[in-house]
Amino acid sequence: MTKPLEGRLKAMAEKAKKRSEVAEQQDSVQPACDERNLVYGVQVAEDEIAFRLSLVLPSPGDDRRAMANAILRSSLFGVVEKGKRKYEKKVHKVTIQGLSLSVTGEQLDQSDLDVFLECLHRHQDQTLGTKVRFTAGSFLRAINRDVGKANYLWLNDVLARLSFYGIELGDGQRFYLGTLLNEMYRDENTREYVIMVNPKFSVFFADGLWTGLDTEERQSLKGKALALWLHGFYSTHEKPFQYKVETLKGMCGSEAGELFKFRQTLKKALSDLSVVTCWTCWIDEKTDLVHVVKTKAVRHE
Repeated sequence: MTKPLEGRLKAMAEKAKKRSEVAEQQDSVQPACDERNLVYGVQVAEDEIAFRLSLVLPSPGDDRRAMANAILRSSLFGVVEKGKRKYEKKVHKVTIQGLSLSVTGEQLDQSDLDVFLECLHRHQDQTLGTKVRFTAGSFLRAINRDVGKANYLWLNDVLARLSFYGIELGDGQRFYLGTLLNEMYRDENTREYVIMVNPKFSVFFADGLWTGLDTEERQSLKGKALALWLHGFYSTHEKPFQYKVETLKGMCGSEAGELFKFRQTLKKALSDLSVVTCWTCWIDEKTDLVHVVKTKAVRHE
């Protein structure tokens, strides 16, 4: 062995010895383990505990479905004319001020939202990232759909669409990039669907940034796309702001050509919404502002 090489090896040994001594000194001054920071017997940092707890979605009750406000305040699940879905690639969706949303995939509508709401509901009491199993029949019954071949095929298409649909969603403090369903497949042995939602999606449910949608009200508005979108949008507001008709047209994703045509459709949708929710809804003809006054509280946790 040459002397230069022998010298380098000796120096490396000295450095390793010093690192070991420093580590021993640090271990000797570690504070006692706080039992509150134990998870399954393993000590974890407080921020890690908070992160793990945040992965459990809120539980608004069996008669409601939790959804992030950021989703409901955009045209992600928009008003899409039947049979006219388009494939969108990195399309920037209209949202309320403060949000940014870019999407890639086949357009989503309110029936897709029904399915996604139920997917999230089935993750309750489990952390996001857990694989959830269900049969097509039980799922269809849960969203008040007839159980039959046509709806089996429909459900399969929707789940596939959600698993391929990519979003980039941010609010200045939080950001999520990924698909709505992180995983989806069918177990041919049990004939069950297996789904998983990306745990990072839970960041948009933190700090009370979610709303419990009334399932009975949504069911009463079934087939009325714009009224359903309005229901989700205004459910996120305790005291709704006044929005221009043109603003709502953009946020709901309507592709009605002329604004006056959308205004006519909007008047009918607001009337339907009022009947179901008992909210007072109208359009001010002078200002073209949409007014929604709630006469009963919306549950927020």
